[in-house]
Order: sequence, then structure tokens, then C-alpha cells
Amino acid sequence: MILFYILVLMAPMPNHPLFEALLGGLTVVKWLGIICCAYALLRLLRCPRRPAFLKSWPARFFLLLFGIATLSFFTLAKTEGLPFNPMLTYMSYVLLFFTTISVVNTYERLHKTLLAAIAGEALASLYVIREFQASGATNMRPGYVAGDSNYFATCTVLVIPIALYFAKMEVSRLQRWFCVASLVLMSLAFTLASSRGGLVGLCVAIVYMIVRSGQSRRAAIVTAVLLVPMLMFAPSSPLYRMLHPTYGDVVGAQIRRDFWRAGLDMIRNHAVTGIGLGNFTAQSFTISQGIEGKQGIACNTFLEIAAELGIPGFLAYCGVLGGALLSAGKLRAEGKRRDDTFLQYAGHAMQAGLLGFSAAAIFVSAEYQKPFWIIAALTATVPTLLRQQSRRQSRRQKQLVMPRARIATINV
Repeated sequence: MILFYILVLMAPMPNHPLFEALLGGLTVVKWLGIICCAYALLRLLRCPRRPAFLKSWPARFFLLLFGIATLSFFTLAKTEGLPFNPMLTYMSYVLLFFTTISVVNTYERLHKTLLAAIAGEALASLYVIREFQASGATNMRPGYVAGDSNYFATCTVLVIPIALYFAKMEVSRLQRWFCVASLVLMSLAFTLASSRGGLVGLCVAIVYMIVRSGQSRRAAIVTAVLLVPMLMFAPSSPLYRMLHPTYGDVVGAQIRRDFWRAGLDMIRNHAVTGIGLGNFTAQSFTISQGIEGKQGIACNTFLEIAAELGIPGFLAYCGVLGGALLSAGKLRAEGKRRDDTFLQYAGHAMQAGLLGFSAAAIFVSAEYQKPFWIIAALTATVPTLLRQQSRRQSRRQKQLVMPRARIATINV
């Protein structure tokens, strides 16, 4: 199980020099995933009861999305120029869902996995801060080990609410200080990444926490207040880029609008089938004066999926997101019913993170980001977790009833 936690830990660092090193033709992190999948399969064969693989809506919609992507890849895709194979990425996420649902079968393991996600983003934040320091504290936007700065910020939005809620839990002092320290690191690195879309996503997550979090409302407000000085005075800040855009920022906005226009044209012309998985870059181009003919990604997750996989693929992806929010809501409701702080906080945090990620994903093509699919897979474990907890409660009730029955028999 420790290897699975390491896999979650390394998810926010796609360019880590150790885990992305080649070993026998595959990267270290891929070998790690294979070992985790083999462990999940072995556990499945030894366990008399099967996990609820298809009881959750995120798992169902993901399989639908995978089917659409597979059909698109083998009929329409032409991905020779891409630096990665999108079909292999989708297959790895299928294995991720299978592994996660198989091994995260207790609330304790869910808790540890979420802590591993916090640790991963905190470690990625350290790399971002170190890169900023190594650059001489200039306006350069760091993020090599953690990937593109926009992707880093978008994925950090997923985890900041989890760290915030867990810092409030009545648990060991070590865990609370770990979450507080992680929050500080992530906030600083998020500011240095200077992602305007990430800032929009973070605002959405914080607003949701303030509106829906009840007793955690004050903590969300305090977090927002503490972020303001960094956003105002940092040498590289997303807020500063919004208020005082440079020439590069203006050109970047023009390119984004051109790609959005191209994506909308693709959807109008290929609404049902899309243009094919991974084909957006090859068929897109800019039309603004001075940057004509530039090709690239859609800079919008939902638009790119709709353009490549058609409206059915877009609806399937939205189904994954909506199903994940619904499952996290069930976890929160179960926690409220049982007066379990961890379940309430975990459900709230994952909902806030997913909403923030979705808002940030409007400004970046983030459909292949591992942290998102890890959180989505964790929400798919909720039916299995609730079912097993129900069985444990039934056993406890029987154990309590049996001694009473024996005492009654003796008295008779």
C-alpha cells in the first residue's frame, strides 16, 4: 500500500528527474503504477467480496468517456506529432481507477491517500519555490519539475481545500502542523506560478467553502485574507498580471481567443464525432495579426474535449466531474449523519477542490492532469466505503444483541 501512496505523492511532478527516469524502457513512475495495479489484482483475487467498481457515477461516466476516446483514437486520431500518446494515457487512468477502488477500501486509507496528495503538492511547491530562487527571484514563472506553471496552479487548487480542512481536524498535532506548513508552501508557490486561470479557480473554491462550510467558514475567510498580501506584493503575481498585463500577457490572451474560436468551429462542423482524439493541435491555428498560423492546444479543457470527442465525449467528461461532486457529497452527508468530522471535511474539501479545478480548467487544457483523475478515482470509492461501513455496523449490532439474548435465556 505504501507504493500507492508514493504514486499519489508523485502525481503533481510530471518532470521529476528520478521518477521520470527510464528503467527498462519505462519510466520509474510507470513501473510503480504497474506494481500497484498488480497488488490491486492480487488483493482482488484474495478478497471474497468484490469492490463496487461500477456503483459510482464517476466510474460509470469514465468508462463511457474511455469508450468514446478509444473509438475516436482508432477511427479519426492522427497523433504522430504529439509528445505523448493520449490513448495510452487514458488506459493508464483506467488502471488508476481499478487500483484506487481496489485498495482504498477503508476510511483510514482514504485519509492517508488524501494526506499523500497534500504531501505531493507541498513537495511540488518546494520545487517551484526553489526554481524561482535559482532564477534570481525574477518575474520568471517557475514550474519545470511541477510541469507548466498553469498546470501546477490548477492542480494545487484541487488540494488547498483538503489541507485547509485537515488543518482544522481534532487529530494529532503533527498532522495539523503538517497541513498548515503545506498550506503555506502551496500558497507561496501558487503566487509565484502567477496563473490567472488558477486564481479564478482558487476564488471559486474559497467562495464555495465560505458559502457551504459552516463552522469552517472562518478558516476559509482567514486563508483568503492571508493570500491577499502575497497576491498584491509578490514580484510575480496572477493578480498583478490581471491588473497590469504585459505585452506577452496580451498576446497570450489573443492566442487563447483564437484557439477558442477554432475549437468552436470544430464543434460546429463535427458535433457528434469530433475531429479525433489528440487532433486539436494539428488542426488549430491563430488568425490575430503578427501571430498568424500558430498551432497549439485549446487552452480550455471542456472546449478541447468537445472539439476532439464531440458532444458525447464532452457530456461524458462533465458526467465524470458531476459524478465526482455527487459522490463527495454522499461522503459529506454520511459524515454529518454519523457526526464524523473526517468524512464531512473530506467530502467538503473534494467538492471545493473539484469546483475550483473546473473553473481553472476553463483557461487551460487540463484533461490529462493526474491529480484530477486521482481525486475522481477517490470519489469512485465512496460506494465501497459506505457498503463496508454498513456491514461493520451490522456486525457490531449483532454482537451487542447476542449477549443480551443469552442473558435472557439464562434468566428464563
